[in-house]
Amino acid sequence: MSRNASLLDALLGLERPMLVALDVDGTLSPIVRDPDLAEIPESTLSVLAALGESPMVELALITGRDLGSLSRMEQLEGVWRAVEHGGLVLAPGERPSPRELTSEQGDALDRFRLWVDTHARDAFIEYKPQAIAVHVRGIAESDPARADQLLREADELAQSLGLHVRRGKALREAEAVHHDKGSALREIFKRSGARSVFFAGDDLTDFPAINFAAEHGVGAFVRSDEQRCAPSTSAVLLQSVDEIGALLSQLLERITE
Repeated sequence: MSRNASLLDALLGLERPMLVALDVDGTLSPIVRDPDLAEIPESTLSVLAALGESPMVELALITGRDLGSLSRMEQLEGVWRAVEHGGLVLAPGERPSPRELTSEQGDALDRFRLWVDTHARDAFIEYKPQAIAVHVRGIAESDPARADQLLREADELAQSLGLHVRRGKALREAEAVHHDKGSALREIFKRSGARSVFFAGDDLTDFPAINFAAEHGVGAFVRSDEQRCAPSTSAVLLQSVDEIGALLSQLLERITE
């Protein structure tokens, strides 16, 4: 039996309704040098739209992107969303409430922003409501030493400012308020009333959610050239974004038979 067939059988054996929760970049959308240019394939969006309408599935997208950045990639209905690594969790149709930082948190983030604007102009920067992310994938292609230096400096500065440091593939993120995808998945699981979970992700930042899913259903890790090691032996290994797309399509076909 093929890996996908075995995984599909495992998913079909989970108790319903099943929470199907997915990372976006590197899982649904191929990794690209400029995150602003990333896209979820139309075929995958169509499958997700149909899964979101199924009474046997609760669908969730769990991403490090902020809400505006995710909205550029999808406009799905009936979907739970956890953005900013779980900093904001929204039920289908729910609107975000205002979030405020303390003066100390805002101060620390402003100082980190000043360093970014001065020393990391060649990196791709994401400015989020409660965090700043420094992406060095583009730099690493031509100057790996420079990319490593930026990551080290971002680490040291964020820690000295009392900010939480999030480490991912070619990424350092300084957070004023710490969250993770595992806590986001746990919240969605509880609020949605789902009886089981399937989560797939591809990065270090996905490990807490993969481990939670493995305890309550199935957790899957999508390998890449940048990250090949799964968080634990309980994680199912997948090889590519295309493999996830095919799996979701097969799942939809079987649950709608």
